[in-house]
Amino acid sequence: MLDIGLHLQLPIPAGTGFHEGERWTPLLGREFLTEYCRLGPPGFVEFEIDRYLGRPGQALAYKLGEKAWLEARDAARCRDGAAFDLSSSTTTPWTWGRWAWICCAPN
Repeated sequence: MLDIGLHLQLPIPAGTGFHEGERWTPLLGREFLTEYCRLGPPGFVEFEIDRYLGRPGQALAYKLGEKAWLEARDAARCRDGAAFDLSSSTTTPWTWGRWAWICCAPN
């Protein structure tokens, strides 16, 4: 919400209890991360805001990638049943090779 909200200057959604209806700004982003996310020292909050501003879509891309890997793992678990072994090289994404996940995607 914060990443894309900052880049598109979207309004903060109603029902959040945080500056509802105002548009995201770096200042509001810092306030949000400080008050609600407990990210650690102020320097880390600054780092996160700079990361969001400097790498548009990075946080969103990370979560979409994570979702794809988790769905692929769940599909392998369903397909293999009791034989499913998360520690085996066939279920560990970093051992698959760069494009194997495309070739092996479940139907």
